[in-house]
Order: sequence, then C-alpha cells, then structure tokens
Amino acid sequence: MNKRLLAEIHRQKELMMVNEQLAQNVFGGIKDAMGQAILKSFMDATLNNDDDNGETTNTDSSSSVSGGDTNFDNIVKNIIDKLEGGYFHPNMLKDGRVKDSRYGNSGETMFGIDRKNGGKINTSSAGKEFWDIIDKENAKSNWKWNYKGGSLEPRLKSLVSKMMKPFYDEFAQKYLSPESREIVNKNSGLLSNFVYATWNGPGWFQKFAKKINDSVKSGITNPKELSKISIDARKNSGNSLIAQGAKKVSDIMGSNYS
Repeated sequence: MNKRLLAEIHRQKELMMVNEQLAQNVFGGIKDAMGQAILKSFMDATLNNDDDNGETTNTDSSSSVSGGDTNFDNIVKNIIDKLEGGYFHPNMLKDGRVKDSRYGNSGETMFGIDRKNGGKINTSSAGKEFWDIIDKENAKSNWKWNYKGGSLEPRLKSLVSKMMKPFYDEFAQKYLSPESREIVNKNSGLLSNFVYATWNGPGWFQKFAKKINDSVKSGITNPKELSKISIDARKNSGNSLIAQGAKKVSDIMGSNYS
C-alpha cells in the first residue's frame, strides 16, 4: 500500500474520530446479535485493520452461517438440472419411446413432480398452469423421454419454484427450530438439502430436520458440520433411493461428505 494512500487513511480516521473505545461508549447499549453485527461491520469498514506489511487482514469465514447463493429460484433450478429428470408418461412404455420396464410403476412426471400423487402441489395456481402447459403441448404423445420442454423450460422451472416455495416455507416453519431455520436459510448448501427434502415429502423433511435441530441444540452451528450431518442422515435413512441420492445431494451442497 503506497504512502499517499496510507496518509489519506490516517487522515480520514482522525477526522472521523472513531476508535474501538469510542465505539464501545456510543454503542454500549447494543446487546442483541443484529446490533453487534452492525457494529462489527461499522468498525471493520471504518478502522480498516491493516497488518504490518500494509496488507488488509482477512478474517476466517469458514464457520460463517452465511454462504453461497440462497436465491430460491436458483436453488430449484439447480435441483432440477442436477437431481431431477425431464418428462415421463406411461404411454412411453406402450409406444416404445421407453423400453426400460423399471418405469412400469411410474406415473406422469416432470422435473420429479408426480402428477397423480403430488397432492396439493399440483392443485395450486402455479401447479395448474404447469400441467396446463404440458397438456397444451400434448406432451404424452409428442415429447421424448426426459425432455425438459425446449423453449418452455425456463417457464416450467419458474412455475416449479412457485409450486415448491409455499411447501418449503410450511415445512421449515413446522419442523425446523427457529435457530436451525435461520442457519439453513442463510446457507446455500443446507437450503438446497431442505428444498430437495420438500420434493422428498413432509415425512422425510421432518426426519432430516430433527437431525439438524438436535445438532444445533447441542451446540453445532457450523454449516460445514451440519452439511455432513445432513448427508449422513440421507445415507443412513434406511431407504435405498434416499441413500443412493446422497452423493448427488452432497454435490449440489458443495460438500464432499458422501
């Protein structure tokens, strides 16, 4: 850092007359976590802690609660792209578009959403629009297996996000403790796990949430540790499909625990 810049920084500090003792006097009444966080940001930005070599000292953020892209739409898109497939209809077995007999018990699905067994998710306004688009394309006759909608794909993905969000919010409110919910909602990996648990269903969401709640209650709040616990919960779920998906869920969480 050049001398001119150092001199300017020093001048600004003197003009602002801010130091840690003054901050404690002014903000001493702030007791809540949010206030302390604001104070810390203020002090970090103002004091500009430099080391002896003139380099800005970085703090270790490996245990930070926040992390990654927590935009719900983006997380849903990522889940669809990496965990769920495109379109399937039982007619595909009959007319030869699909020859794998393992699909014999599958109903009509798109992006992992079962039209017949999806329940309320399909009867929401977004759900109705989602399936109306597919019907207007006569997908059951025209689309190939795993087709994702072509030019309609972005709209269909957007609708899935609208379909999933109310159920994620409901499950998170019901099954995650307030502290756990705050950690999950601020970390893209943990949020991805629980958004996908919304696909898995309320029973699985509740089971996975209990693992996180118990861990947080015991004092484990590091997202990396909680991510490992989440993956282990899938691996040891006792359900072969859930367990087999643990590796892919680990990948979208950005972890290497599976």
